[in-house]
Amino acid sequence: MSEKTRRGLRGLVTLMLLACGVWQVIAGEEAFGAGLIGATVCVSIVQYRKRKRIKELQAKGMNPEDERAYAISYKAGHSALNTGIMLAALYVLIGSMAGPQITVNPYNFLGICLAIVVFIYLIFYFYYNSKM
Repeated sequence: MSEKTRRGLRGLVTLMLLACGVWQVIAGEEAFGAGLIGATVCVSIVQYRKRKRIKELQAKGMNPEDERAYAISYKAGHSALNTGIMLAALYVLIGSMAGPQITVNPYNFLGICLAIVVFIYLIFYFYYNSKM
């Protein structure tokens, strides 16, 4: 995939996230909509700074995409996935033995699970970054 196509897809997803945020604000969910709009602004700023840094490194003649970054990302992702699967299995096992059913909104539960997996990924990424 070319850089132009990748940039276009990123822009499209960012625009869709912003549109969902505006739609939620109009629909009356101001907190959720504001969160989506804030996330869109933060993601845009981070992407802009990353592209700027990559261009600066390329101008200096350095390779911003080295093998070390890919190795760290792979190890962190693999460890986070395995840890997330083990925690989910443990949660299901304990939940099945613990008795009464708890009614939980599945969207909130999936959001919490996603946040936990991303947090675990960040922990492993910084751990492997310090070790390698």
